[in-house]
Amino acid sequence: MARFSEQDTTSIYKAAEKFRDECLRADRSLLFDGEAIWTPENLDALHQVFVDAPDESERSFLEKFKDQVQPAGKEVMRLAGEVVAVYFLFPSNVGGVRKKQVVREVLGWGGDELPDDHLVAQAFSRGIGSGGQGYNTRRPYELWFLIDFVIAWKKLSSEEREEALADPWKFQDRVDSQDGAENRQLRHMLLHLIFPDHFERIASGNHKWRVADAFKGLAPNDIDDQDQRIYAIRQKLEQLLPGKQLDFYWAPLDVAWYDSAEPADGLASADLIHHKKQIVLYGPPGTGKTFRAKRLGQQIVRSAALSQWGAAKFFQEQDRVRECVERNVHRLQLHPAYTYEDFVRGLHIGEGGATEYRLGFLPSLVKEMEAEGPERLPHVLILDEINRTDLSRMLGECFSLLEDRDQEIKLPAADEPMSLRIPPDLYVIGTMNLIDQSVEQIDFALRRRFLWLLCPFDAEAMLAALKGMWDQAAIRNIDWSRVEADFERLARAATALNREIRSSPLLGEQYEIGHTYFFDIVSFLRQQLGPGARARKYYLWGRRGPLPALERLWHLSLRPLLHEYLSGLEASAREAELGRLESAFFAVPKDDA
Repeated sequence: MARFSEQDTTSIYKAAEKFRDECLRADRSLLFDGEAIWTPENLDALHQVFVDAPDESERSFLEKFKDQVQPAGKEVMRLAGEVVAVYFLFPSNVGGVRKKQVVREVLGWGGDELPDDHLVAQAFSRGIGSGGQGYNTRRPYELWFLIDFVIAWKKLSSEEREEALADPWKFQDRVDSQDGAENRQLRHMLLHLIFPDHFERIASGNHKWRVADAFKGLAPNDIDDQDQRIYAIRQKLEQLLPGKQLDFYWAPLDVAWYDSAEPADGLASADLIHHKKQIVLYGPPGTGKTFRAKRLGQQIVRSAALSQWGAAKFFQEQDRVRECVERNVHRLQLHPAYTYEDFVRGLHIGEGGATEYRLGFLPSLVKEMEAEGPERLPHVLILDEINRTDLSRMLGECFSLLEDRDQEIKLPAADEPMSLRIPPDLYVIGTMNLIDQSVEQIDFALRRRFLWLLCPFDAEAMLAALKGMWDQAAIRNIDWSRVEADFERLARAATALNREIRSSPLLGEQYEIGHTYFFDIVSFLRQQLGPGARARKYYLWGRRGPLPALERLWHLSLRPLLHEYLSGLEASAREAELGRLESAFFAVPKDDA
């Protein structure tokens, strides 16, 4: 079964069932029992004022949405609130407090409310899977898709509707008949909500492709549809791992395809590195580049083990998989003193004072790989902070071997000739801080031998990490739901601060503050709450402004960093810029909801 069971999501699936029975099967309401809300007439009216008349101004979504739907009358406003409620049922990357806040605001335009004890309000306290940042930024398009689908659905006969609601693949055909369905995340969410035992809780078409590709050996070759292939893969996995609750985002399945360090709707590092065999993760400090490089290296080894060994052996020998990962992922911390002699080959003083050539790290690693034989798993070399050494000099002759894999090159030496090659199953991952040296400053010929993947500030990754830290710390037994709204405001404040940094003529995007710099807030909040603290209404921002924990974060973690970035300025200019950035951070910008 593909139902999400890590948390109690019963209320979400019950709300989805109510949407199916009351709104799709009939024309009734998700929120107002006995009312006729999802009628063709109301849907057409909402389509006319919202879909046919898009507001492309720079205002927030809610400001524009209100002006569009409020003149259409109470029933259309109720339908608008219910459409937004359906939009929020699935995603876990929007907090329950925020979901209720938005739906209540929409309903409030018509004088309605959403009680805390309502099934949908209870469903909002949890989520099933992440939609990524893009799900919020593309909100109008997702809502347009839902409205278009239900309008087309209402044109079906009752027999056609019942036939589709009884067959997951026929329902899928109806959903996919809408233009642009393949580009809408709500397409995947809707399929899972209505048929959670057949469609995975995956809201990304790219993720589904990667799952189907990673486990392709488990599905019959004659199944073309991606969702049906994944369903067949799940059935086979349930046979291989009997009695185990399986989820493609959990171990042991996730390690074969998923990198949690990647943005939910970003490029897949694993796909990119297979294209060229070497990649550089670059960006501002504190954006998790080293962590992401390690995860990518582990994923390369694990996915190769799954492909070479087959699923049965892969899952039965997880201890061996872990050993291979530990042995095959290598990390070098580069620094100014690390040279060609360390990496390739250099002269050293041997016994008796004679000089001798000694292999550096790379040829020693290649020699180790060759000793493992042709059935070996790939190795991954992480070159951490490549900008801290003269990379072109360090690589030497290996410079050309990065492009001409499996070709040999002679290393110059008068008395000890030696050949070197880089095997095709050695992957190279570099990391680089933009603040230390820009991409443009690296030798062009060297740059073209790597793919370059930007790792920017990620508000969603920041929130997910803070939640994990909070849950692990179990601070004063205060549940995450109590502080969630404040941490979401912190994510918006951090986003606003970085926006100001990017646009600043004194700084720029390379000085963006990475999300890891904001993690100190958990320790500062623990100090603020004290030993006998109880749950309260405000944690980071109070009615009069920032509370102590947030002030400490600014003055002890963020301001000193920015002060250093601006150290070359005259004192008054530096203080003026710091004051401007402080105001932007503490202002808590309005969410574009």
